[in-house]
Amino acid sequence: MPKRVKAYQAFVEDLEKRIQESGEVGQEELSKLIDTTQEYLQAASDLSQDEWQLIANYVRRDLSDWKTDYQRAYDESPGMALLKESIWYWLAKLSDQSQVEWHELIGDLQHQGVYQSGELIGLGVIECAECGDKTALWHPTIISSCEHCQGKRFYRHPISEQQA
Repeated sequence: MPKRVKAYQAFVEDLEKRIQESGEVGQEELSKLIDTTQEYLQAASDLSQDEWQLIANYVRRDLSDWKTDYQRAYDESPGMALLKESIWYWLAKLSDQSQVEWHELIGDLQHQGVYQSGELIGLGVIECAECGDKTALWHPTIISSCEHCQGKRFYRHPISEQQA
């Protein structure tokens, strides 16, 4: 195994140990721990300072990539999607639904009652013009093709039909 790969593994193992000893670690503390790990391993190694700096930068990059991937997975998780939809639902229920419906009626008139996939639509129930499948919308949404038949034309029904 190449020397730098072993050094990277040693770096990660030592950093992990330091993180566990420190308890909960924030961004600033993590950066200090990485620096400390670099100094400690550099003192007991035949790799140059530049090589250890490169390894520390790789660790920082890998941790940043992991954080980004973890955050994206969290944001796109079913639990987070459900929470977001629940909040929109509660807000819609608290609003003056007659005012909302008047606003949506203006959009219905502009679209002559028919919406296409790719268009923005507000609260209401959309019905696929092809198969009749209905979907309740609790917040402004860009219409996707029908999940059942891939239809692209929709009718919007009043917000009161969401409660039925």
